[in-house]
Amino acid sequence: MSQESQTQRHGDVAIDSNWVHLIGMALLFAFIAFLLGWGIRDLLFDEVGHGVLQRVRSGWFDTLTYVIGAVYSLLFAYSFRAKRLKVAFLLLGTKYTVLVALVYLHVAAGVQRSIAIGGSIATQIAYTIILFAIAQWFKSVVYSVRPRDTGVSDS
Repeated sequence: MSQESQTQRHGDVAIDSNWVHLIGMALLFAFIAFLLGWGIRDLLFDEVGHGVLQRVRSGWFDTLTYVIGAVYSLLFAYSFRAKRLKVAFLLLGTKYTVLVALVYLHVAAGVQRSIAIGGSIATQIAYTIILFAIAQWFKSVVYSVRPRDTGVSDS
């Protein structure tokens, strides 16, 4: 027997989606993973409260950004059927809504810091849920195809 017939050949990879969706989802996965890593770094090095509080106090442009983030997150929450994605986008929408409320409510700096840390944790949970949803999508559209045995027929 030759060595070639003794080695088992692995199957090819089949993709049940078009390349545009596949590349878009891969880029989205990479971007969300980057944001998750950045958020974890900020939380570990205690940079969450300062950055959020500065942006909240900065002015109307940051407030507008938070309003748009809240609206789009809540719209995304109701546009997806999967409950996990609904929870993820509701967490993001709630975080942005609370940040908008911080602009107009005068609360103590310690409370603002606690809210910023809670928002960071909620964001990281939402990003993790979204990453798992994208990974499940990849699992459903990319699969291995066994090669056909074209060598010997049974007849």
